[in-house]
Amino acid sequence: MSKRRKQAAIATSAALGASLGWAVSSYISNKRSLEENQSFIERLKDFEQQLYTDGFEKANDLQGIRQEVENRI
Repeated sequence: MSKRRKQAAIATSAALGASLGWAVSSYISNKRSLEENQSFIERLKDFEQQLYTDGFEKANDLQGIRQEVENRI
């Protein structure tokens, strides 16, 4: 194998290695990003559920107050 072919093979393998490393790094980064977004979505769902629960409790409190007023009248 000539010196020129040897250098070309080394350069090609280095470029392929760098490309493969970049692709794997991008894939892992995107996967982590999706996991973070998923937890954000879950936090948003939990917040929505908490708002619903708080509203339901306040509605029950108001219904109790209305019932007391009607009973006194």
